[in-house]
Amino acid sequence: MSQNRREFFRVNFNNALEGEILVPENEYIAVKIYDLSAKGLRFLSSFDMPLQTNLECRFKFLNSSFLVGGIIVRKGTNNGETEYGVEFNIDMETYTVLFKELNHYLIRQRKSYID
Repeated sequence: MSQNRREFFRVNFNNALEGEILVPENEYIAVKIYDLSAKGLRFLSSFDMPLQTNLECRFKFLNSSFLVGGIIVRKGTNNGETEYGVEFNIDMETYTVLFKELNHYLIRQRKSYID
C-alpha cells in the first residue's frame, strides 16, 4: 500500500473546477482544476509552461473567490493535455478561508450533498 506523503489533505473533483491562470506578461488562460488543497492545486491546460514558472491562480470554490500566487512544481501529460502541479504562495488569511471551504466541501461530500 502506498503512503500519502502530502502534508495537507487534497480534495479531488469528479467534475473539474473551472479556473484561470495568469502567467506573467500574458492574459488569463482557462484551466481545469482536478484537485485542490490549502497549499496547491493540479490543473490541465493546453498552454505549455516550464517548471518553476511563477503564476497567479484565480478560481471560485463554494462561497469564496480566490486569487493566489504560486509556482509550477510538477509537469506531465494526461490525455494530450499538460498536467501541472502548483504550490501556492499563500497568506494566512487566504489560507484559512480556503482551508475552511475545503473542510466544508468534504463534510458535504461525505453526506452526499455534492458530487
